[in-house]
Amino acid sequence: MDVLKSLEKYADIYLPDFKYSDTALAEKLSGCEDYPGKAIDAISEMVKQKGFLDCLVSGNELAARGVLVRHLILPGAIGNSINALTTLLIEFGTDLPISLMSQYHPVVRHEDPELNRTITDQEFEKVHDHAIQLGFKHMFVQFPEAYKEPSRVSSSFLPDFKKGEPFT
Repeated sequence: MDVLKSLEKYADIYLPDFKYSDTALAEKLSGCEDYPGKAIDAISEMVKQKGFLDCLVSGNELAARGVLVRHLILPGAIGNSINALTTLLIEFGTDLPISLMSQYHPVVRHEDPELNRTITDQEFEKVHDHAIQLGFKHMFVQFPEAYKEPSRVSSSFLPDFKKGEPFT
């Protein structure tokens, strides 16, 4: 919180992630059982400082200040996503701009077999439908069609760490 408060006069736009509503998942994947509460507190401070993205109200093409909260849908963790969106709604209301992301791609093998795959269309649809049912007015949605396996292999955004230059 102290860092966020010190950034207030320097930061114009915040793009925080709200990854987990599930404390057990937060502990398992990030070693941070208290993540949901800490993340909501941090996002609250950001919203207090900057409000929601101003371009959504002003009609300007570019945002000059505000908050947009991102959420990555994880395979096999749809309950986490549904609860995360519900938490964001309860805390901030339907005007909160959210970015619903579907690009999860395992880079290394994970002990949890669910995390060794991308999300399914059905998983995405359940989460996306829930966000719509909650009534979020400002959603930036990354539809999964763009992230199917064939395009991932050739994507310049997916590094190949076996190469000397993994990002080319």
